[in-house]
Amino acid sequence: METSEKLKALRQQMKKKDINAYIIPHSDPHISEYIPDYWKMRIWASGFNGSAGTLVVTMENAALWTDSRYFLQAEQQLEGSGIELCKMGLPETPDIPTWLSMNLRKGSVIGFDGLVFSLNSARSYIDGFKKNGFSCNPNIDIVSKLWDDRPDLPNDKVFAHELEFAKISIAEKLGAIRKSLLVRDATAYLMCALDEICWTFNIRGSDISFNPVVLSYAIVDDDTATLFIDRSKVDSTLLEYLQSEGVDVKDYGKVFKYLSKLTKKDTVIIDPAKTNFQIHSQIPEKVKVIETLGLATEIKARKYPAEVDGIRTAMVQDGVAMVEFLYWLESNVGKREITELSVGEKILEFRSKRKHFVSESFGSIVGYKEHGAIVHYSATPETSSKIEKDGFLLVDSGGQYLNGTTDITRTVHLSKPTKDEKFDYTLVLKGMIRLAMAKFPVGTRGSQLDTLARMALWSNNINYGHGTGHGVGYFLNVHEGPQQIRPDNHLPIEVGMLMSNEPGLYRAGKHGIRIENLIVCVDDETNDFGRFLKFETLTLCPIDTKAIDVDMLWSDEREWLNNYHSMVYERLSAHLDAEHKEWLKEKTKPI
Repeated sequence: METSEKLKALRQQMKKKDINAYIIPHSDPHISEYIPDYWKMRIWASGFNGSAGTLVVTMENAALWTDSRYFLQAEQQLEGSGIELCKMGLPETPDIPTWLSMNLRKGSVIGFDGLVFSLNSARSYIDGFKKNGFSCNPNIDIVSKLWDDRPDLPNDKVFAHELEFAKISIAEKLGAIRKSLLVRDATAYLMCALDEICWTFNIRGSDISFNPVVLSYAIVDDDTATLFIDRSKVDSTLLEYLQSEGVDVKDYGKVFKYLSKLTKKDTVIIDPAKTNFQIHSQIPEKVKVIETLGLATEIKARKYPAEVDGIRTAMVQDGVAMVEFLYWLESNVGKREITELSVGEKILEFRSKRKHFVSESFGSIVGYKEHGAIVHYSATPETSSKIEKDGFLLVDSGGQYLNGTTDITRTVHLSKPTKDEKFDYTLVLKGMIRLAMAKFPVGTRGSQLDTLARMALWSNNINYGHGTGHGVGYFLNVHEGPQQIRPDNHLPIEVGMLMSNEPGLYRAGKHGIRIENLIVCVDDETNDFGRFLKFETLTLCPIDTKAIDVDMLWSDEREWLNNYHSMVYERLSAHLDAEHKEWLKEKTKPI
């Protein structure tokens, strides 16, 4: 069906269910950022395939909310669909309750499927609707009745993340969670977030593209740990391993019944941002519930030293793959046909040869010239540009290794950059370097550090709409929290937190520039003024110097770049053949 036909079918079902509006998020029962194909209901209904966005349908209108990463993409994909684009973050854009109040009469009924809404989100909507005189049906699934060719739920086998790579045992992780339970005077902890569960139980899967997770729930109490998972995915060897570690394995759907049997003696901890509305409704009212950040998230956000060591090793492998790719690109552009799609395939080819590589950590973003200005651009056979020996090429990619997750962006110029192109490129580079060089006292927040990456751009009345840095998992999700470096994240950055450092500049119709490394927070020194922290840059890959206006760099910025390139050469050169080694030596020479 075309989008217009799907909207018509949705409205027919809405009429049968006596609802006046229906909300479809991009979500699953675990409130994942990236989701299995089975749960991509919003993509099916709207035709917009970005990883963030919410569709709202009334009997007469439809609108889709998404953030600045997807404004250009959404405009293109929604054209002619009958769906209005609402650009989140802009002052003139109403939120969903306000938009509904502009398009519905008081007394209208709004429906959504509480299985794919977080408790926080559902409450916010329900409260907003009530203020506007609407009622709500939070447990209604309309899409399932209409989606005839809906993909099956994933059923690939789960595998153990061996201790050689996981570094920290299940017992040690459960011990840390139980310590947190004790501190909070709680008896049990409900885990719904897939990255939390896979990290805690040292398991990995392939239920979601690029994120090595498996659909599951878990409950950890004073002396037991129960994993709720599709038993057909767990072979006898893994089952024995989990049981030997004190883990009880039950069927995925039995978590609802388990929760319904809790008593008033129980005190359960949940993360309302990661617990779906429907599963929360199964907890009896007599049970005390403590709502807080996920205990496992709080622990794993601060990487153990052994995990950081694993990531450093993975970065060598990833750096070699990137050097091989960049050498290939430079050697072949203008001599053979290269497209945005073939670039992504080539990066995967080079990574696939590296030790302990498992998969990409997200679909590569390869944007040539004006496509680079679409922040989360995804090339298709219809849109994939041929890459010539001219202009900027932005390549954002990453890998999943048994000992770490990588995420790197390099923007390279394929000919002779203009003065304006050098200006833009150097502003972005300055921002990346200023953040990499930061030293700051304990308690400094991500929102404060964000300013460092933007200052050179701001000084020229330029900005970018995405965050500067996101948390990264350990052979897990490429986006993990709670730490972020962005204007609206006010959590302190702590030792062990792994993040991206990726300022950018985007000129619609011209080019996009982003330079990204992964950084980890480490101790600097403690003195009379307190304890100070800094960042260690982990990513190992040369930064294109062709487009740098050296006169725009401060002396300490040039020194940082030269030292970084010296480190890149030192750590990668031993793993390269003579030809690539010589190329890397040239690319990392001091400026």
